[in-house]
Amino acid sequence: MTKKQAVAYIKSAYGTDADYPWEDIDAFVFRHRISKKWFCLFMDVPASCLGLNEQKTITIINLKVPKALREDLLREEGIHPAYHMNKQHWISLDLRKATKKMLEVLMDISFKATAMKKDL
Repeated sequence: MTKKQAVAYIKSAYGTDADYPWEDIDAFVFRHRISKKWFCLFMDVPASCLGLNEQKTITIINLKVPKALREDLLREEGIHPAYHMNKQHWISLDLRKATKKMLEVLMDISFKATAMKKDL
């Protein structure tokens, strides 16, 4: 899946636009419309930051997941402990390995895991 496809899906499914909270890095988040809490973070990072033996920059999406699902998800190809986030609650999804269905399911989990009652 491409970054453009993932962003289009999020905009369509959740009715929110990307927010760029940092001026000095090319990363962006999607937030709940009411509470403004993030439910995902897009970043371009060196593959080595995820423990991959590659010398390239890759796009990842950080997503929040329940602790009970985290260990099972980490067994899936393309899912890693979160880069630059709390590794107990967040995962990093290598966008190169993400299928449309995988993104939809994980995005929905993250959206619900970060939502406040007023967001739902």
